[in-house]
Amino acid sequence: MTKSPEFNESRLNGAVTIATTQKKPNIARIAREFNVSYTTLLDRLKKPRTPATPTPSKKNLLQPYQEKALISWIIQMRNWNLPPTASIIQAWANQALARAGSEKRASKMWPY
Repeated sequence: MTKSPEFNESRLNGAVTIATTQKKPNIARIAREFNVSYTTLLDRLKKPRTPATPTPSKKNLLQPYQEKALISWIIQMRNWNLPPTASIIQAWANQALARAGSEKRASKMWPY
C-alpha cells in the first residue's frame, strides 16, 4: 500500500485506538492498514497528546477583561498623542489588580 501524501488525523486516531486496545499491537501492520506513517503512529502511542481543550494560563497577570481595558486605554492615550511609558502601564496594571482585590503586582519589566 502506498503512503498517502496527505496527513489524515482521523485515520491516525483510528490506528491509535486499535493499537491501544490490543495487548501486544503490531505497529507496522496497523500503520499499513490505516495508511499512516509508522513513526508518527509510534510517537503518538509513546507520548500522549495534550488535551484538546486549552487550559487557562497561570502566567497571565491580568484577567482577559483587564487586558482588554488596558489595551483600550493604551490606544486612547496614543490617539491623544500621549503614548504611555512602561512605568505608566505598570502603574495602571497595579491599580487594576488592586481594584480587583488581587495580591499580585506587575513587575518593572512586565509591560515589555
